[in-house]
Amino acid sequence: MAIPIPLPLPLSASKIRVVSVFSPRIQKIRGAYSMVTGRTPPTFDLPGYLELVDRPAEATSVEAMMVSLHPLVLDYDVEARPDRDGKFVLKNVKPGRYSLTLPFPGRIRTFAIGSKELAPDAFRIGSSDAGPLQIVVSLKTSIVSVKVRGFPSQRGDIVAMLTPADPYLTLRESCSFNTLAEPRTTFRSVPPGKYRIFIVDSQFQSDVAAHAPNFPDFLKDQATPVEVRDEGETEATARYVDGETVKLALRQGGSIH
Repeated sequence: MAIPIPLPLPLSASKIRVVSVFSPRIQKIRGAYSMVTGRTPPTFDLPGYLELVDRPAEATSVEAMMVSLHPLVLDYDVEARPDRDGKFVLKNVKPGRYSLTLPFPGRIRTFAIGSKELAPDAFRIGSSDAGPLQIVVSLKTSIVSVKVRGFPSQRGDIVAMLTPADPYLTLRESCSFNTLAEPRTTFRSVPPGKYRIFIVDSQFQSDVAAHAPNFPDFLKDQATPVEVRDEGETEATARYVDGETVKLALRQGGSIH
């Protein structure tokens, strides 16, 4: 006898329900939007202008510069190159928190969007911020003379490091250093602003450069704070920081295990 084979139910009578694995949802993370679906957050274009003041005769023209917004959460930088009048348009900007990045030494005099002042190292912008983004940077530089206390005569290479401690410096994470042959040195072409001076063994140069601009408490009792003036030469006296003290600070910061 033939065994009856059950026929599949028509779709209209089926109890099967199809559930999408990628349900449309947006999770807000630290002020930015993380997409779970392929849907992208709204973007906008932000016009602005860059003005360079106190320019020396040999200064690079404004159209050779680049203006970048660096997101404070993982994402891509937004960049634009000004024209000869300093005007630019940042394309496809996402709402969120950013820092301003300018790849040349200087001190930011004005940073605002419309009538609202912004902090260069951490600010929020959204689609309601129509602009323009106003950036005025002084290219004036000065000289810093450093005398060293406790200079070790029987050590290897010693370096003096000038590290930014000022949100209005354009190169906030770039340190200058001089190798020392004697207990004094001079830094030239330094934009006015606040810095910290470290005198350390050269083997710690990279570690100090990575920590000092980003962590104000790093070796705070051993660093020498200095504010570089607009006019004239700034003098400072800094003391040598021995290797064991640097190693301890790095361990506390998680760099040495």
